[in-house]
Amino acid sequence: MRRLPIFMLLDVSESMAGDNLRQLQHGLERLVAGLRTDPHALETVHLSTIVFAGQARTLAPLTELAHFYPPRLPLGSGTSLGRGMQHLMDELDRSIQPNTPERKGDWRPVIYLMTDGKPTDDIEPALKRWRERYAARATLVAIAVGKFAAIDVLQRFTETVLRLDAQAEQDFRRFVDWVTMSVVAQSRSVAEPRAGVNLAKIDESILKKIGDIENGLNVDEDLVVLTGRCQNNRLPYLMRYERVPAAARTRQFGMELDLYQLAGVFALEADYDALSDDRALVRTVSTDALIGSPGCPHCGNPTAFAMCSCGALMCIRGSGPALCPSCDRECDFGECGGDGFDVARSRG
Repeated sequence: MRRLPIFMLLDVSESMAGDNLRQLQHGLERLVAGLRTDPHALETVHLSTIVFAGQARTLAPLTELAHFYPPRLPLGSGTSLGRGMQHLMDELDRSIQPNTPERKGDWRPVIYLMTDGKPTDDIEPALKRWRERYAARATLVAIAVGKFAAIDVLQRFTETVLRLDAQAEQDFRRFVDWVTMSVVAQSRSVAEPRAGVNLAKIDESILKKIGDIENGLNVDEDLVVLTGRCQNNRLPYLMRYERVPAAARTRQFGMELDLYQLAGVFALEADYDALSDDRALVRTVSTDALIGSPGCPHCGNPTAFAMCSCGALMCIRGSGPALCPSCDRECDFGECGGDGFDVARSRG
């Protein structure tokens, strides 16, 4: 039986922390369970899971549906879409069986790309490679999650771009069911001499086909993501701030000041570093622009926003000496005088 390769290319950058990543994890499990109920899918579908943040990684190589088990989704710093696409194309080269005079190869592969942010790397090399060698022999369906996704960038890779607006958990389940029905439909129609992908009917209450929308690149200006380390177990955590609406911003010294409200603090695992962008962080944000200061999600220290002289953020219990988990230097923290300071942003 010829294989129908389905690749899930998933954004696991810091902006996906919390409910987004949890729903994505549950959604992948729901997708696999739903596909296994269809005999056509069981016969043809092979699944692969690739994730990208600052780096890209294959969590599950192309595997027969009956033997595929959803992997745990990690988290990393950055939204390197270019690296993600390059890694995907490398996987296509490694795993897709071409047609030969002796046998029929795989059916046209279908890629579902999901991202909620803006690329923080250079996409041009990946875009050139995709257009020249892969766009004509693979189908890419791009899903822009939420209001901050870079729609215009996705449209450069594919004409099939949809925006997902999932306000509640049941909305995300309906989206997963749409993906499931689309894969099933594709598995039943692979023998038809047609290009493109056979998508299920779009639920317009949560999905919308996209037209031209302007967006920016490099650093996601709609978010401020800061990373720190727990003083006790040295594991990383991130603090996510979202841009406050323009009407609520203030002016200082005759200039408009963008404000960002704390949206959550999330405990991370050790594999965060392996998946993060290894380029130096050069963008900063003033703490005057940040509203809210959380505690440590690992150990419960009341302050997760203490900065060592090395520039790294860490958690502390209060005033007094503390060992920086990033540089192993002892710091002596006192009462804050109320003046703002600049802190290095992560890539989001």
